[in-house]
Amino acid sequence: MAAPSREPRALAQAHAAAERIARGMAYAGVALLGAGVLVLMADIAGRKTVGISVLGTLDLTQLAVMGCVFLAMPLAFLRGAHVGVEFITDRLPPRALAVLECAVGFLGMAFVAALAWYGARQAHLAWTQGDQSATLGIPMILYWAPLVVGLTASAAAALLVALRAAARARGA
Repeated sequence: MAAPSREPRALAQAHAAAERIARGMAYAGVALLGAGVLVLMADIAGRKTVGISVLGTLDLTQLAVMGCVFLAMPLAFLRGAHVGVEFITDRLPPRALAVLECAVGFLGMAFVAALAWYGARQAHLAWTQGDQSATLGIPMILYWAPLVVGLTASAAAALLVALRAAARARGA
């Protein structure tokens, strides 16, 4: 029988809710990427068969990639799917590992929150200046929106990971 979790119930519920939200965001990002791939495939097929290219392929695929990357980031934070140096951390006792994960979570949260803040400032600038993509004239705010939303959600996810690690450090 598994040992009962020492994690506070509210923290476990918050993690479950964050997981559902992050999974939905990741699905949306993958759908955007799929749409971008379809546009790219149509462009290639059109050029090779009938000599017609899809106008704005670069604009659309860049938007799709931006959306996918930044909307999938929160789920990666929640699941610990980022690259790590485990050959060092595998040797740590549980409490020391939890303390390290807590510190890394708080540092990651601060870094990603700073990126979100800077991105929001740039998005605001693009919005107020009416910036548009080169070919199709897509408002640049649509490129900045997934970045700001994804980074903000990633900061919240990193905070949640840090809090869970802190709870494990106290109970380990």
